[in-house]
Amino acid sequence: MKALRVTIMCLVLISLCAVTPEPSSCAANLTINKGCGATYYVNELILISYSVSGSPGDSITVTLKDKLADGTIKVIFANKSILPNIQYFATGVVAPPYGTETLILEWTVTTVSPPMSATGMEMCNFIVATGPGGAPGTTLRVDSNVSNFQVFFDGAYIHTTPYSYTIFTLSPGISGPHTVTLKKTGCTDASKTVNIIPGVANQVTITMDCGPGGGEEPADFDGDGVPDDQDACYNPDCNIVDSRGCPKDQDRDGLNDCDDQCPTEAGAPADDGCPAKDKDNDGVTDDQDACYNPECSLVDSSGCPRDTDNDGLNDCEDECPSEYGERRNDGCPEEDADNDGVTDDQDNCYNPGCNLVDSRGCPWDSDNDGINDCEDNCPNQSGPRSNYGCPEEGPQLCLGTGLLTLLVIIGGIFVSMRRK
Repeated sequence: MKALRVTIMCLVLISLCAVTPEPSSCAANLTINKGCGATYYVNELILISYSVSGSPGDSITVTLKDKLADGTIKVIFANKSILPNIQYFATGVVAPPYGTETLILEWTVTTVSPPMSATGMEMCNFIVATGPGGAPGTTLRVDSNVSNFQVFFDGAYIHTTPYSYTIFTLSPGISGPHTVTLKKTGCTDASKTVNIIPGVANQVTITMDCGPGGGEEPADFDGDGVPDDQDACYNPDCNIVDSRGCPKDQDRDGLNDCDDQCPTEAGAPADDGCPAKDKDNDGVTDDQDACYNPECSLVDSSGCPRDTDNDGLNDCEDECPSEYGERRNDGCPEEDADNDGVTDDQDNCYNPGCNLVDSRGCPWDSDNDGINDCEDNCPNQSGPRSNYGCPEEGPQLCLGTGLLTLLVIIGGIFVSMRRK
């Protein structure tokens, strides 16, 4: 029975864990300056970049570990608090053992309301390699009293370093004396000969004379104009940045201004940050436009011309868009000056006071008495105009009076015959 209760409790806990919500949009990014999977030589400088996405107000902690080729795990830092959506970086120098080395970023994002958390892990591999014949790679570290200087090796330009030092890998086979030259605007060029020993970490210090100002400038590893101690983002390919050194996105379309061809107008990445195109300029973008009508902007939501009065003529061509009319009359109703129901182009008679008309627009005269039906009080009986078109009344004889008169006459005749 006890075992059954334990089993039930375990199932309940599992179900609760399965439905526990996690903070949305949580993801991490971990990379290195040469790109994950690249090859580094011993004593070569490596730049580690990392970030964790989240919402403003989220609490984020990260731990960065380094798993060496022999399986040993070194903790670079643990439970470090960082801000969401900010790019951070750390530097280091590659060292043996040789083989595949793995960087591991473990992260936890916690929200306050509602209280919940999510965890995750990102990894990035790189190879620690040897030189020809199994010898270690040959590197050279150059230190100086200033930063942001150009490095030349035997007259060939290597790169410009944002720091007061640089480490670079030499080609296999290089050995013996070689000249390293440093150049910087406002400073006197400085050179020194260094004896390169293959397979080791060579080092040289070169001091530059930069006058009273010293030529010293704050380190700016990504060259965006924001010193590293104030820079929250590593973006070597973009110098349109805010005060934190992060790329600007003026139109807030998710594409930074360096990659956005329309930085002040919101658009989709597929359109290089520009608003969706509208070839016919009707106000409906091409991706939603079902009709191409460059000369008409009176359109519906699908980009097709409207026909408000449904007369077959779109509103852009209809001179009376809200009144039904034929195309021959430019979409307007036909005119009827006398309001008799027959349009002027078919009306043979102008009779503004009469609408009892035939198909030609002329007044009816149903009884053919010369008075039209609108003026005839008896339109179905012929009559003179003096009697408003009705028949005139003659003398009327009452039937009773006539019979009485007839009887009197007959009676008189009968009396006369008896006297005789």
